[in-house]
Amino acid sequence: MDKKSVVKMEDLYPVGNLQITKAKSFLNIPKNDYAIFLKRNLSHHFLDFKLLNGIKEVEVDFHALERWNQRVGPIITDEVLTNIFRVAILINPDRILVLERGLAILDNEIVFSFEVKDSLLTVTTFFGRISLNPVLLNVDTLRKYNLHSQEEINLVIDDKVIEQQELPFAPSSVIEFMDSNNLPNLLFYFQGLDNNGGKRNFYYHLIRNTEIVGIKGHKDSVNEQTENIGEWLVKHIDLSHPKRFNLTEIQLHVLGLLGNNKFILNYMSHKDPDRLNKLHDTHSRTAIRRFAGNKGWNYLQKNKK
Repeated sequence: MDKKSVVKMEDLYPVGNLQITKAKSFLNIPKNDYAIFLKRNLSHHFLDFKLLNGIKEVEVDFHALERWNQRVGPIITDEVLTNIFRVAILINPDRILVLERGLAILDNEIVFSFEVKDSLLTVTTFFGRISLNPVLLNVDTLRKYNLHSQEEINLVIDDKVIEQQELPFAPSSVIEFMDSNNLPNLLFYFQGLDNNGGKRNFYYHLIRNTEIVGIKGHKDSVNEQTENIGEWLVKHIDLSHPKRFNLTEIQLHVLGLLGNNKFILNYMSHKDPDRLNKLHDTHSRTAIRRFAGNKGWNYLQKNKK
């Protein structure tokens, strides 16, 4: 039997019916400051209530977008802003500190109000950045003042200052898809520099799931690097460390579709050598080398038993 001359992802990790419903790229976002995840000490008067469990989706209403572009910055679209909050709330809720019902702070800096109804969290307005408006340290008092007085404190920031602000930790692209089990999936891609100036590219893969055990294609999703937040199963995948993760076929298939071929083959050489051997049996050496971008042939060779 002649060996195949082209490697396709369905040859490596077939996953059945995969429906990509939406894919949005925000590659114009400035490089991220990864230190945003570092936990900082807050002023003692902040009350740290937790967000409600079971939040399935996040949206930012039009009024809140306007206030962001007037009071927070930099100026962005509703899609970018929505995904900033989806990442913060669905993946890393510790970044959100709730001061009182419906009032919270993102990253110890950005003050906003929100409502939760039927598992949907809606950001309703932004008050601004604490670094630009220290009065927001007492935002609950400020909000009550605005509600009961005939004049409001002006929170609008100069346009030049708005444009100088840094975005919070934000995905460079977002892909939404339905897998063969009809489960909604979200894939957030991040690119930027680490603290040493090197490239750091990684994904967060979210699966909406209330029954973790017994779902085909996801049985090895639950390990020390998977978190079950609300009704989302969250998996962090760092492309710099293919030996660190145990990934599902769906995760590997989608990563391959997105062009991470070298990562896939490196992963197979360490975690799935039998599949790599099978690839050598069905595909030509030229096809495999071309799939890997003609790089790293040492770890792509057939494993000798």
